[in-house]
Amino acid sequence: MIRPVAFTVLGDWSPATYINEFVWVAFAERLVATGERHGPDNFANICAAEEFLGTWSLRLVERDWEWMAPIIGRLANGDDPLQVEAQALAEYSRMHDGRTPLMRDWELDPDRYRA
Repeated sequence: MIRPVAFTVLGDWSPATYINEFVWVAFAERLVATGERHGPDNFANICAAEEFLGTWSLRLVERDWEWMAPIIGRLANGDDPLQVEAQALAEYSRMHDGRTPLMRDWELDPDRYRA
């Protein structure tokens, strides 16, 4: 069933108006979204946390977002998503001068992305 799914914007890199790369995490759903826009080319992907670590983790290294890997790993291992989210928010705040990350709703069927 399609419904709004809340994603936390943990990584967002935009060096120019026509370039953007991102990593968003939906903790309650154990989903990770990644995407990029480079001029006219756009790409976005949503996958389960365990799939992200196996196929998309280079995205974290490319942008110095390695701190997300253990957090996404905890989701993949089945840890309590509320505790994982609290850890992610604390890490993000520590690294971003006390700020909290943005939230984005994405209309989708979360069951579609589960194995």
